[in-house]
Amino acid sequence: MRGDVNVGAARPFRSWSGVLAELALDAEAVPDRNPTQGLSDMMKHQQKYSRRRFLSAVGAGAALLPLLESDPIDAACAGTGIKRLFILVWPNGMLSSVSAWATTGDTPSAWTLPPFMASLAPYQQDLLLLDGLDYSFLRDMPGAGERTGQAAYPGLLTGAFFQTLSSSTAADIAGGPSVDQYIGGQLKAGGYPGLASLNLGVFVQSTGHLSWKSAGQVVLPDLDPNNVFATYFKGGLFAPTPASGAGGAGGAETSARAAMRRSILDYVQGDLGRFSKKVGTEDKQRIAQHLDAVRRVELRLPPTPVTGAGGAGGEGGASSTPPGSICGIPTDEFQTPTLPAKNSSNVAQLAKLQMDLAAMAFASDLTRVVVMQIGDQLGGQLIFTNLGFAAGGPNPADANTGDVNGWHAIAKRNGADKVIVDTWFQSQVAYMIGQMKGIVDLGGKSALDSGVVVGMSSMRSGLGETTQVPTVLAGSCGGYFKTGRSLALTGIPNNQLLVSLCDGMGFPVATFGEPRYGGELAALKG
Repeated sequence: MRGDVNVGAARPFRSWSGVLAELALDAEAVPDRNPTQGLSDMMKHQQKYSRRRFLSAVGAGAALLPLLESDPIDAACAGTGIKRLFILVWPNGMLSSVSAWATTGDTPSAWTLPPFMASLAPYQQDLLLLDGLDYSFLRDMPGAGERTGQAAYPGLLTGAFFQTLSSSTAADIAGGPSVDQYIGGQLKAGGYPGLASLNLGVFVQSTGHLSWKSAGQVVLPDLDPNNVFATYFKGGLFAPTPASGAGGAGGAETSARAAMRRSILDYVQGDLGRFSKKVGTEDKQRIAQHLDAVRRVELRLPPTPVTGAGGAGGEGGASSTPPGSICGIPTDEFQTPTLPAKNSSNVAQLAKLQMDLAAMAFASDLTRVVVMQIGDQLGGQLIFTNLGFAAGGPNPADANTGDVNGWHAIAKRNGADKVIVDTWFQSQVAYMIGQMKGIVDLGGKSALDSGVVVGMSSMRSGLGETTQVPTVLAGSCGGYFKTGRSLALTGIPNNQLLVSLCDGMGFPVATFGEPRYGGELAALKG
């Protein structure tokens, strides 16, 4: 157990700007203690301290700290703005029989958003709306099999004819690498030390996959934000354990609950204080903001189970935090005692957690490419209880397509209920745009200015159409794309968007996927 934390007492949520200020002052008078003596010596012999070496020395995950100006490596790679790509995909289209796409125009004032896209209005000048793209690979590939939008997933990001085309979309296999893996691979080939990509999912039940290293080699999304957090933020830090001691009735339970809600940051407070002393004022602010975000995500995750004897609690187990709060924060903000990934009632919470983790992964330069999918190619059992829908039993039209109130059935009805769900999906795109806008790199540009967010679906409306499929882009990718526009397209294969994403991210290609579909979509550049 580290000497920097008292595990017997619950720690209230506090702003890390204050905590780090106190710890930096404490570090002036308190000598470094083993097992961090080597860490202290290393710091004394370096004019500019390495963020990565610090995280490695304390055993933390690579995403626990943001990019820092004081770190020469960080400063060198972030000076002109880091290009990042976030792709969000969901099934069953963006439109319905009772809704229309945005009007067209070349300046933000020349076009309007429909009501179901109102959440995007604050970012209109950052948007590049496409109406729409054709999934030509589905129409043109040889063989027999399903060719509606339900079958589009293996080609959305590859643009390639399938290695296997089947009458069952779950058996379809992509015929080439996806754009996320190509770009991530190029980054790695150029010496980038982070992940080639971070692949996330929410309520993915079937095998409709988006990301492929190569033909037939799938990259599976991580559906569990707890696992993402443990792998890339917590890393090898100590797991919370309750204090030992004889407790009265309820004492063991209370101590365990307190330990379960203890932050991983408690276990490196002293190290963080000493590290913070070595960086400048702006870096201190960056660290504090990032750690606040880490802690707020941590509090929304299911508690880590603990075992051991409880401390003194007396009858009923006295708690150091009032009822209705967790670490001093009201539980109405953090209502996630459990978040099973296969329960569709958790979809809204899981989606937000995954996007928050993605944003922090970008801020820490853990990765520069994220692909996230909500649902799979059908979404038959995806029931949006957060929007007021309730399970109604098997769909009488076809029990194999899921619940009568599932997302697929709603999409097939293609009416007012679909607009409700379409509105929610657009709000998810808007949320991630806001997250990207809130990440300010060392050169002063936002992650949205330097990167791009892409919102895609597998069809135009709920009826399976694979032509004129709407797509949402936000962010100029460092000035490569001309934003603030809404474009009407005709006969444009999605391959041209994939080429443009490679070009915009700095890895130009002549074609992507099937060469017959041509090069970049020049209209995106204005």
